[in-house]
Amino acid sequence: MKSQYINELKSGQLVKEKFLLTKKILKEKKDGGFFTQIELSDRTGSIEGVAWDNVSDELKNISSGDFVFVTGTVTEYNEKPRIVVNSITRVSEEEIEAEDFLPVAEENIDDVVAEIIVLLNGITNPYLKDLIQHFLNDKEIIENFKRAPAAKKAHHAEIGGLAVHTRNVMKLGMKACEIFKFLNADLVVAGSFLHDIGKIYEYTYQKKIDHTKNGRMLGHIIIGYEMITEKISKIEKFPEELRLKLLHMVVSHHGELEYGSPILPLFPEALILHFLDNLDSKLEMMHEEIKKNKGTLADWSEYHPLLERVIYLGTEI
Repeated sequence: MKSQYINELKSGQLVKEKFLLTKKILKEKKDGGFFTQIELSDRTGSIEGVAWDNVSDELKNISSGDFVFVTGTVTEYNEKPRIVVNSITRVSEEEIEAEDFLPVAEENIDDVVAEIIVLLNGITNPYLKDLIQHFLNDKEIIENFKRAPAAKKAHHAEIGGLAVHTRNVMKLGMKACEIFKFLNADLVVAGSFLHDIGKIYEYTYQKKIDHTKNGRMLGHIIIGYEMITEKISKIEKFPEELRLKLLHMVVSHHGELEYGSPILPLFPEALILHFLDNLDSKLEMMHEEIKKNKGTLADWSEYHPLLERVIYLGTEI
């Protein structure tokens, strides 16, 4: 186990520890020469670092995504802690303990999955019920579903994050069906459960969260489409209209072409899935940013590139 975690580091502290290198940017100094701006991570968060001169040279053969051993000192820069690096060397994955680097959802995932199953048991359409059972009976899928993150960094980027995000979208969907009674609740629940199912194979999550080859080449939308199509093929006389609607919900849930969906949502259940997926992911990003800045005196976060805004961190009322 590590002896120093990022969320425990204080200004003036000497650092001698293993981290995951998550960012490496070579920059030019004002007076000539170069330095390297880095980001180091573990299960508790991330911290910026700076490597000057000869230490920057050590980074030439180290890539973002590598595990590293760092020595240095914690300082304050722009009212935030950062590590001034004295030395940095690559560490093999065999020397790494997964629990040091993989953040884990705060909720008990077995309880989260139990909530999901209760919602799925409410489905009355016999074909959707049969399809969902094919997924629940697949031990590999369910075991991966319990561990998979919902993203590499954006939201719910932790072990069990996919299950938490899926549960949230499903529960929001049921609330939407109580208000908009014209929605088909079976479609909303099934589509919500399956919308991100491809993420169990989009990411690798053994010692660090990263994309698999299939994940990088295809993405979770296509992977999920193929998984659902394969399960439907095992169900005799599965209605074509139902197949088309369910698959459309999965491929359109990002809502916009520029965000990765090949088609826009074209009917109400698909539209509500997109908005609820977006709502849960955006709220989680804000919540994470507020937690990350807790204890600081700042009123505003740094600019969040995914949310395209700064976030107000004012005191609770």
